[in-house]
Parts: sequence; C-alpha cells; structure tokens
Amino acid sequence: MIRNSLIIVSIAICLLACGNNQKKETTLADTNKVPKDTTGQHLDDKNDTTTHHTMASDTGTINIAQTDWLITPGKSIGHIVLNDDVQNVIKRLGKPDSSDAAMGSSLMVWYANHNSAGNRTAVFSHHNMGGKDESVSYVQKILVTSPQFKTNDGIGVGSAKQDIQKNYTLKPTSTYSKNGGKIQVYTDLEKGISFEINGTGRCVGIIVHKANDTASAYLNMH
Repeated sequence: MIRNSLIIVSIAICLLACGNNQKKETTLADTNKVPKDTTGQHLDDKNDTTTHHTMASDTGTINIAQTDWLITPGKSIGHIVLNDDVQNVIKRLGKPDSSDAAMGSSLMVWYANHNSAGNRTAVFSHHNMGGKDESVSYVQKILVTSPQFKTNDGIGVGSAKQDIQKNYTLKPTSTYSKNGGKIQVYTDLEKGISFEINGTGRCVGIIVHKANDTASAYLNMH
C-alpha cells in the first residue's frame, strides 16, 4: 500500500514539474516574438508614391523615420540614394509614369496613385559614357513633393522659407511656372539640397543632389 502511494506521489510530482517547465518555455517564446510588417507598404498615406517601398520587419517608428521618410542632403531621399543604379529605383518604385531620355541621361517621374495631379517623385540619372560602367545609369538628382519626407531638422514640403533659412544658405538658382504662379528654386550647394518656394513663401518641392556639384544642382527637373 505504502509502495503504491509513493508511486502515485512520484507520478504527481513529475507531472507538476513538466507542467511548470512547459509554462516557462511558452512564456519565453511569447516574449521573443517580433511583429512583422505584412502589408508591404506604408500606412500613413496609401496614395503616396513611396507605398511601393517594401519594408522589412517592423522595428519601430524611429527607424521608419530614419529610412523611409528621411531627406539627407547630398546623399538620399528615403530609400533612393545618389550614385545608385537607377534600375534599383525602378525595382523599388515600379515602372515610372513618365520618362525622358537623351544624350546618356534620363528623367523618370512617378506620381502618387499614378495621377499627374498628385505628389511627384522624380529621378534624374546619367550614364558614364565611354567608361567601363557605361551600361549603368547613376542617380544624380532626386525630387519629391510629398510632405511626408523630412530632413533631420524637420524641414520638408510645406515649410516656410524663413524656417528653412535657419539651417540652410539659400541662393536663388532658377525659376519655373506652375498653375500660373512663379516657383523660385533656392540651392544650398555646400550641403547638396535645393528648395522650391512658391509665391507665398512655402516649400513645394525638395531636391537632393551631390554637394558642390554645380552641374547636377542646376539641372531642371521639370
């Protein structure tokens, strides 16, 4: 009788221990779960051109701001990087809504929701004619009109000229007409960034180009 009781107690202790271990393993697994982005696009503005971007695992708002929507003068806008192969841009954004090519250069434009009245992303690229890498068209300039994109200091489309001047040296470089109004382009050549300002003193477009590259900075993107 005593022997049977000891066997029953031993079995109960084993079952209890196994249950506790299983519970601990489940809790640990739950704490290690990392949420994934399964939408393949940004959630803020589904009509923005950048919804073509594919995001990796969701690592938080800070990292998203530093990659998808960041304007880095002289280097990049979002995931589009200066001196990159323009084919990488096409892979990311898809076929451009319009393109124009001549003399080894090309200007490609993507519109939000494929509507020419929407926000615009434009990329100017150029082949190194005669070089070993002649087949590659390198990104020289990037233009965006979406207010989603911001510099590290918070400047973007919609910013007032007086606020832009606090961190950038603005030199008037060119003008163009839009909807019957005049748009003045100002360039900070040393930093590699230009701002399109309308008649009310508001930014309507931002262009990134290589720092101190006059040839690229003064090219018309319209």
